[in-house]
Amino acid sequence: MSSILKLNQLVVMKSGQRAYDEKFHSGLNIIHGTNGSGKSTILDFIFYAMGGDLTDWKQYAQYCDTVFAEISANGTILTLKRDISKEKNRPMSIYFGKLEDGLKSAADGWQRFPYARNEHSRTFSQVLFKALGLPEIPGDEGSNITMHQILRLMYVDQTTPFQRIFRSERFDPRDTREAVSELLCGIGDNDLYSKRISLRENIKLEGELGAKLTNLLKATSNLGENFSDGAFEAELRNLSLQGSKLQDEIVALHNDDIDSSKVAKAAEDDRRKLYQAISSDRDTLVSIEHNITSLEFEIKDSDHFLTHLEQLLKDFDRTAVTYSAIGDVAFELCPACLQPLTDTDDEHCHLCKETLPQEEKDTKLFELRMDIEGQIVESKRLQVKRVEKLEIAKKSAASIKSRMTRSMKQLDELRNSSVDGRTALVSEKSRELGKIDARLDELNKFTDLRKQIDEIRDAKELVSLEVKKLRNSIESLELSRESRRRDVKSAIASQTKRVLEKDLKEHNDFEALDKFDFSFEDDWFAINGDPNITASASGMVVVKNSLFLGMLLASLKDSKMMYPRFLLLDNVEDKGMVGDRVRNFQKVIADLMDQASEPHQIIMTTSTLNPALAREDYIVGPSYSKQNRTLKIQGGALAT
Repeated sequence: MSSILKLNQLVVMKSGQRAYDEKFHSGLNIIHGTNGSGKSTILDFIFYAMGGDLTDWKQYAQYCDTVFAEISANGTILTLKRDISKEKNRPMSIYFGKLEDGLKSAADGWQRFPYARNEHSRTFSQVLFKALGLPEIPGDEGSNITMHQILRLMYVDQTTPFQRIFRSERFDPRDTREAVSELLCGIGDNDLYSKRISLRENIKLEGELGAKLTNLLKATSNLGENFSDGAFEAELRNLSLQGSKLQDEIVALHNDDIDSSKVAKAAEDDRRKLYQAISSDRDTLVSIEHNITSLEFEIKDSDHFLTHLEQLLKDFDRTAVTYSAIGDVAFELCPACLQPLTDTDDEHCHLCKETLPQEEKDTKLFELRMDIEGQIVESKRLQVKRVEKLEIAKKSAASIKSRMTRSMKQLDELRNSSVDGRTALVSEKSRELGKIDARLDELNKFTDLRKQIDEIRDAKELVSLEVKKLRNSIESLELSRESRRRDVKSAIASQTKRVLEKDLKEHNDFEALDKFDFSFEDDWFAINGDPNITASASGMVVVKNSLFLGMLLASLKDSKMMYPRFLLLDNVEDKGMVGDRVRNFQKVIADLMDQASEPHQIIMTTSTLNPALAREDYIVGPSYSKQNRTLKIQGGALAT
């Protein structure tokens, strides 16, 4: 399935007023006017509204507050909203529907999504990727590829050096460029991407387990070799024997007649303290056991809810496939009066005759699916926390029960002892027994700790084995994708040459066009093996724009390519290009795209408009000038 992105409308707000409001159409869109009239600012707003990260705003753009963009993503209508700011990684609000409906609904229906991933919410890139049918793939440093990254390969701006393909930014890892190009060119498949994400997650888990193991080994290093060679079991056995012996001695003391009543008060104090401790532990245990019962009920209930949601999602997908295959089921008779229904077109309900645009159906279906997926993700996250809390509560309850058992045993001994001379010895023996029980408790904790270390070590070995398997599998998949890589590069190069061959001969900067080559990951392009191509800067601009047009044209012929068939061109006449060459290149773009039957959209700026393109089906907005700028602020025209 191809990925199709289209901008329907762009609105820029300043103090509640629309500083810019224009609708865009399929195919070629031209924003034209004199230099300095604000054309580039509009493309920056489009880039930012769609998810690009932009902090270096032009002067008058900073005066605006908010930008709205109504887009169509594979037929799903979404309205995107972002506040204009110099801060990086700004969030995005999304309305599942048309822009005008979103503006009327105020806060209702809008959902806010962050730029960066977190455990509480999906990012806006994840939502837009889902709408565009793009798989999530890992980028650098554990992050996933974002809308910002793919837009860098869809925007030819004026600030990026013309020798570079990707829109420039300060930190630009090679691996990210490679991942973006593979995604958009359809190199590899979902299995490869899912394995890469799984590998990243397992490497992270391997690191976490390794850190836990290291910390536990450091914490127990002062216990020496005995910690791992079974000495605890020997000490446990010896202490258990000593405890049994003390118990026998206490029982024997009950039969002895030792005259001493001075310890009666001390015995009573001991009984009172033990009783208070037992009462406190009992109250705590009741609270914990109530919490355990509640957690077990919540976990069981949530398991049922998750099963329901996952089945609902499967049913939803099956229903969508069925609907796609057979379309709407038409009623022949009215279900109310059983009279025959008159025919109507596909855009109206054949029962009530209300308008039913397909795009609104797609949007509602997408919103519903995203809601179900969001509930599943959030439910799983909360379920993990519940399970963790349950384990902690059970361990705490077991520890309290063990302590209560010891305390109650001591209390029974004191209760059964008569307040006479034997009490002193019983109390003394009981205290010794208490010390042994405390040491046994400590040794049991050490035993549990060693068990935990062994479990973590075993888990780490399993994860390390999985990492090795994933790496081998990924390596195998990467070898098999080389054929696809060659085919895509060849198609893009062929389409680029097709554009370049239409450049005016008198301005051609190379004698022969035998070979066009490029590398997305290394960010260069070359003609006949020369990455410098020509001493003419204007020639480099033509070649670079031709490459982007080549990508778009190749994607229209190759359904496996995920390039969203969307281009922003703000650099088609830069670096001193003469007027005739500019106007010819504009006509080349228009003619080539008019020949394309597949849906696409190009938004281009120019200060030297070819008169043949001054048509309603190309032009967006009026002709701009320094007196009639793109941004209208407080009744005056201010722009850059």
